[in-house]
Amino acid sequence: MGRNGSNMLEVKAEVARRDFESAATLVEEKIKSLRANTPNLPFEKTKLAEVEINKFFYEGKTVDRIMIVLRSNGCQHYKTNGGCSMCAHLNGAPLTEKITHKNYVEQWNSVLDGSFLEGEKREFSLNDFPVVCVYNLGSLLNSEEIQEETVKYIFGTLNAYKGVKKVIIESRAEYVKDEILAAIKEVYDGVVEVGIGVESTNYLVRELCHHKAIDDTVILTEAVETLHKYGMKALAYVNFKPVFLTENEAILDAIKTSVECFKKFHFDAVSIEPTSLQENSLANFMYELGLYRVPRLWSLRDIIHGIYDHTGSLKLDIRLGGYFDEEVLSGSQGTGFTERNEIFPHMTSSNCSHCTNEFVDAIKQFNMTYDVRDLDLVKPCKHCYSLWQETKRIKDSRSITERIHDILGKEWYSLWKLSVIFANGNLNIL
Repeated sequence: MGRNGSNMLEVKAEVARRDFESAATLVEEKIKSLRANTPNLPFEKTKLAEVEINKFFYEGKTVDRIMIVLRSNGCQHYKTNGGCSMCAHLNGAPLTEKITHKNYVEQWNSVLDGSFLEGEKREFSLNDFPVVCVYNLGSLLNSEEIQEETVKYIFGTLNAYKGVKKVIIESRAEYVKDEILAAIKEVYDGVVEVGIGVESTNYLVRELCHHKAIDDTVILTEAVETLHKYGMKALAYVNFKPVFLTENEAILDAIKTSVECFKKFHFDAVSIEPTSLQENSLANFMYELGLYRVPRLWSLRDIIHGIYDHTGSLKLDIRLGGYFDEEVLSGSQGTGFTERNEIFPHMTSSNCSHCTNEFVDAIKQFNMTYDVRDLDLVKPCKHCYSLWQETKRIKDSRSITERIHDILGKEWYSLWKLSVIFANGNLNIL
């Protein structure tokens, strides 16, 4: 390659770098400006954010799962960088007060003694739930969000409930460290699964569309290896259809990401999480501009089939996440959506009013069997199926960075007005 050819490659690389950095800045600034509207609600720090029950597929059979959401200090990524583009869980965290170890213990003890229950009283025992999810609106393994002594207390008490076979928690990959896993292992001898937000293995999609702040996927490899070292399971969350992607781009990205989570990073399970809309999120902002629609449920069937087609396996642990009408045992302290709770979205992934409920029922069935035939049983809807097919054919010739600049504006340089000067064999970009 001649000198000019080499210089042109350098020019393109520098342009791409500046283009990415400008787009990333626009995204983060917009997210932070939206977060500034997060309400500071007067939450009772000793009461849980939510408890709900649903069905779960475990060891070849359907069991009851309970999801316990602690009222917490909120996600550190959210507080530092604005958080992910689709998430607004900080709506459910106190903004000016700190949840202490004592507060967390009181919340957790209300689960153990059943005093958290609202409405009509009923008998309650964790032993009735083989699968228990313990979430904190962030990373349960991050000591800045929830103290290590609190995590040890929770797992130490769980060890007494032999009816509980599996505990699922969530954490960003960078907090999956030996010290905290060893602390859990010291007090708990059951199955532990840690959900990690991967979202996408495509760097541009992950950093610009999801605003995930995972610069290098090596951290995913290290997290999974560390979990396996302690005999724990690794669950990958794959957010389906972030902002700035078309429906079909999002389908293909979810398939590729899920396959790589299994084959490259060796996750034990993958949960596809279709985007929902929460107040004060970038996804909701885009929706209000008329530039975003939550994904169509039909697309989830394409994703599941695509994963199977690329892995040649029908025995994978693939789950479909989302917000459905589960049995809620405790609810809102603030002004949540339709009195549900502060973190519940005002819009979820859907088809049309004629077939959405049927497809949601199929998703619930799939999550109880992991059998894709449960999704295939939903027949094409005469009202929306052809529209979905047309939606999949929509293309956008612009790059992701161009889409961001066009939508969020305020470019601090113009890609098309770069002046390139070659002087004495050195490259300068003005």
